[in-house]
Order: sequence, then structure tokens, then C-alpha cells
Amino acid sequence: MLIHAIITHSRVNGPGVRSVVYFQGCDLGCAGCWNPGTHAFVGGTRSGAEDVAAQILGVAGIDGVTFSGGEPMQQGPALASLMSILKACRPSLSIGMYSGYSERELDASATWRDVSQHLDFAVLGRFVAAKPSPLPLRTSANQILRLFSGRYREEDFQLQECEVQITQEGLVQITGFPLAGSPA
Repeated sequence: MLIHAIITHSRVNGPGVRSVVYFQGCDLGCAGCWNPGTHAFVGGTRSGAEDVAAQILGVAGIDGVTFSGGEPMQQGPALASLMSILKACRPSLSIGMYSGYSERELDASATWRDVSQHLDFAVLGRFVAAKPSPLPLRTSANQILRLFSGRYREEDFQLQECEVQITQEGLVQITGFPLAGSPA
């Protein structure tokens, strides 16, 4: 699989403290996308599902992991394999995902069935800059928050926020979602 970046600890990409795995590659072309550096199917780091799983499982103090991108479903078989490894090793780990695909588009995919069986939640639908939304985790009004397990309720998801992290090496990472029309 092609990975853009991994953030080990985040509080704005789903409930609790989560690692965030950003996939490299997306050809959906949503105008105004927050992550344009993840669109090309070049760059990033080639990793096997076992290696990414080991990295996530080695992070202390997380409640879950959220997959984002790029577009995780454009690497669906590898994503399903990664999720399967994570759940086998740590069944209590919460799994969430952002996808630009609509639920109807995903329902036509056999891979989606393999992925969705591991999900606790997903935000689905293209980003549409002309339809800003203040709802938790959804930056445009057409997106839906789909709950797959009984683990969470809508009230468990906080309003949109951003967080800035600066690593010891000086790398600045910004994650989360600014509310449209407000300063990031």
C-alpha cells in the first residue's frame, strides 16, 4: 500500500485519541480538498499491511485508528487486510474512515463489504466546498456520518476542529477540519 503519512495521536479525527493513517493517491478531484498533497499515486511510502499494523499497534494510549487520504478505498484490498490484522491483534481498537465515495458507490464494491465489517464509523461522500457543514467530522452538507457498530452515537463526535503538532524534528502537521468560513 502507498502511505502518505501517519499521525500517532490525534483528538480531532474521531472519538478519543486516535492514530491517523493517510493513504497516498486519490483521483476523485474534489475542488478545494484539504489534502491535495495526497492526490498523486507517486511519493509517499510503500508499506505492507503488516508493517503499517505493527506501527499502529506499537502506539501507546490510543483508542482507535482513522483512515483518510488520499482515498483509502482506492487501495481497498490492502486497507481491508490492514483492518483485519488490526482487529485480530487488538479487537477493542476502534476503526474509522473518511471516504469521498458515496455509500451507494461503495455498496457496489465487494471490497467495501470486507472493509465495512471492521468499521465503527465512516464519513462518506465527496467534499463540496459550496456546501459547508458545521456537523461533526463532515465538512460539506452532502457527507454522511455512518455508524456501523453500537460503539458510538452521533453525540460522541465533537464539532470540527484542527490541531497542529510539531515533531521533535520540526515537522509541522495539521490535521482535522476547519469550519468553512472560519480561520484555520
